Amino acid sequence: MKLIKAVRGTKDIIEGTASKYSYIHREAEDLFKSYGYSFIKTPIFEETDLFKRGIGEATDVVEKEMYTFIDKGDRSITLRPEGTASVVRAYLENKIYAKEEVSKFYYLGSMFRYERPQAGRQREFNQVGVEVLGESSPVLDAEVIAMGYHFLEKLGITDLEVNINSVGGQESRKKYRQALIDYLMPVKEELCEDCKRRLETNPLRVLDCKIDTCKKHTANAPSIIDSLSEEERTHYETVKKYLTLFGVPYVENPKLVRGLDYYSSTVYEIVTNKLGAQGTVLGGGRYDNLLKQLGDKEIPAFGFAAGIERIMMLLDEIPSENPDVYVAWLGEKAEETAMKLTNDLRKAGLKAAVDFGARGMKGHMKKADKLGVNYVIIIGEDELNKGVVVLKDFNARTQEEVTLEEVINKIAK
Repeated sequence: MKLIKAVRGTKDIIEGTASKYSYIHREAEDLFKSYGYSFIKTPIFEETDLFKRGIGEATDVVEKEMYTFIDKGDRSITLRPEGTASVVRAYLENKIYAKEEVSKFYYLGSMFRYERPQAGRQREFNQVGVEVLGESSPVLDAEVIAMGYHFLEKLGITDLEVNINSVGGQESRKKYRQALIDYLMPVKEELCEDCKRRLETNPLRVLDCKIDTCKKHTANAPSIIDSLSEEERTHYETVKKYLTLFGVPYVENPKLVRGLDYYSSTVYEIVTNKLGAQGTVLGGGRYDNLLKQLGDKEIPAFGFAAGIERIMMLLDEIPSENPDVYVAWLGEKAEETAMKLTNDLRKAGLKAAVDFGARGMKGHMKKADKLGVNYVIIIGEDELNKGVVVLKDFNARTQEEVTLEEVINKIAK
């Protein structure tokens, strides 16, 4: 019988990668909660129009990469390709804006894009992200960027570079769009096929092309900063000032536009050279127009998302998830006592492991060593008769007899 394997573009998260995955989740939740964010979980699929209207029909994501199907109710449904549009939909649908001035959410989960599988990016991939709705201050922009930067630092990831830019509002972007078209039209035929199409539908995306010929032609393109209004320039300068205040080193990148149409004003990416060409680990920006597009509400917003698989590729050592103690029992009479003691250890907040099958002492020690525990509790008939256990400290290489009543407190200390 043929073995059924995981679908191309998906991967099991098991063993060592599972430990890294859960570690990233824990660290993200701890940090985001300390900044006042609350958890939000949205459905894994949405009506297709949410992403067409939110992300933009001329983006690569909507044009080429979405997993879209017609369900049994004859509705067009799409597996979410990103998290922001779903959070905004939930925010608007549940009228959260009427309950609080500023809402701060974080989310964790799977996203789906039909693209060529590569290191750190599969067709099903995982993201951790944050969204702040109801605040327009440039200081918030800087704080969220700083939080993302410190999140990666907290995980022990080094060699990070923060790239920032401002893509302005609708009017300044319209002005810049025309300036960019005028600049690139004379060399249109020398651009790649995608960029020829982008020049008609979404010219700013040409700046993000990774093809060498396109990069050559955009190297001296006009800067969008020159098209910003005075208010937008002030916003951008304030973001930079507070990034410095928060201790976040940054580089201005006038070619940075991000791949989704909903961005306005501040955009940024945190990149590393340790992942080759796909070096972006975390990115986001301001999207003040998205709530108008989806719900006709003038509500400002800012956020970011980070690829968990890419973060896992950058992690070296992570804190041990090994059990604290292994309970070794010898002989049938010791089994019941060992099981109750294991249960009591867990109730006391200790990570305890025990085997359900009988082993000899050598087998128990081999298992304990494999688990990487700090302590082994040994219970045999002799110990039962004396009302004690043998507590073996693997780190200090010592052992002593301790009463059943004392052993949990002794390990906990």
